[in-house]
Amino acid sequence: MSEGGIIIIPQTNSKRPPGRPKKTNNSDLKDTEKMILYQAGCLFTKSGYAAVSISAITGAVGITKPTLYHYFPDKEHLYAAVLCERLERVSVEILKNIESNVSIREKLFSLSYGFFRYASMCMSTLMRDVDEHLSEGLVRKVHLAYEQYIVEPHRSMIRIGMKKGEIQNQFDQVEVLADIWLGLLDSLSQKAFAKKQDEAALTQLSLTVVSVFLDGVA
Repeated sequence: MSEGGIIIIPQTNSKRPPGRPKKTNNSDLKDTEKMILYQAGCLFTKSGYAAVSISAITGAVGITKPTLYHYFPDKEHLYAAVLCERLERVSVEILKNIESNVSIREKLFSLSYGFFRYASMCMSTLMRDVDEHLSEGLVRKVHLAYEQYIVEPHRSMIRIGMKKGEIQNQFDQVEVLADIWLGLLDSLSQKAFAKKQDEAALTQLSLTVVSVFLDGVA
């Protein structure tokens, strides 16, 4: 539209709702969400839930608080999302080992070696934070994810081991055996990771744990 020979450009409201990322494609949005989950996961794993602030997370990602709240309504939901995402990612590696065509002993060794090498914080600590700090619905969500992605694959492996005669099944205590195995890994993982042990030390630790689980100490 013109007025007296001057072109007048209609003014538009360029402001966007607080916290909503600027318009971009879906891959960019996903990348931001992934970065939030990654950086928050690193901080939570290193310091625990209570010690990590929203400011620390936004600073690590390089975003504002309103942007973070666009993806996650609060720290509780972010913590739950971090744990569920990590459990699902770990499950992929667990299933690769469990579904491989090798003996139960070899599967257990691969699982324990990977656990000791990459698990920087024990699951019992992470889950204790879940029970203490999250709402009931989020607690249930994380526990179900842990059962689905971590516990049940190990139970399945133990059942297969029993059928093949590689694991004694005189008591048929699949759930108990899975808890014992995961407890062994969890109790030693943080110490092994903190020591930054070399391949020989991690190999020996893994062989010892597998032997204790399958053969006993007598």
